[in-house]
Amino acid sequence: MGKSSDEDFLKTTGSPEPFGEPGYSMAECLWARPTVEVNGIGGGYQGEGSKTVIPAEAMFKLSCRLVPGQDPDKIQRQVEAHLEKHLPKGVTMEIYKGHSGKAYHNDPHSKYGKAAQIALEKSFGKAPVLIREGGSIPIIQDMKEILGADSLMLGLALPDCQIHAPNENFAMENFEKGVEMSQALLRELAVV
Repeated sequence: MGKSSDEDFLKTTGSPEPFGEPGYSMAECLWARPTVEVNGIGGGYQGEGSKTVIPAEAMFKLSCRLVPGQDPDKIQRQVEAHLEKHLPKGVTMEIYKGHSGKAYHNDPHSKYGKAAQIALEKSFGKAPVLIREGGSIPIIQDMKEILGADSLMLGLALPDCQIHAPNENFAMENFEKGVEMSQALLRELAVV
């Protein structure tokens, strides 16, 4: 994953230049590295026109994508400690915690992973591309730890589907092929 993959990401996203953790491609940063994102911010006057009043309060929302081996409680404590360390004198902070969960990872080369790859190739006519993709479904890792049950997570969205954006979309062709793939997967799983 080098320069050409970065160029592909820039073309798809419209970003002006690569960014992220030094020493890693954009694909690696998006698919395999832990992240911290500011996904909400607000404060001050939000209406039309201008105001010269400095806001008394401001807020922001953070989320973190963890990778296997990271402890959500430890990461949360580290983020809080970092924010408190950099808090200007005279400024107070309140933290409201959301949900958390351990990162989930399964082996795409297990018998179930191979069955999924066969089903994908039968339905789409091409070998699937294996990537790590983030998602916030904490119960999946719990099911693995408590029940010993792995989950198959088969994403059919394309990079330009704008997941969670106002213009989110999903190609009908992928929906229809997804139905076909689900049927093929059930047939493959029946023989493993």
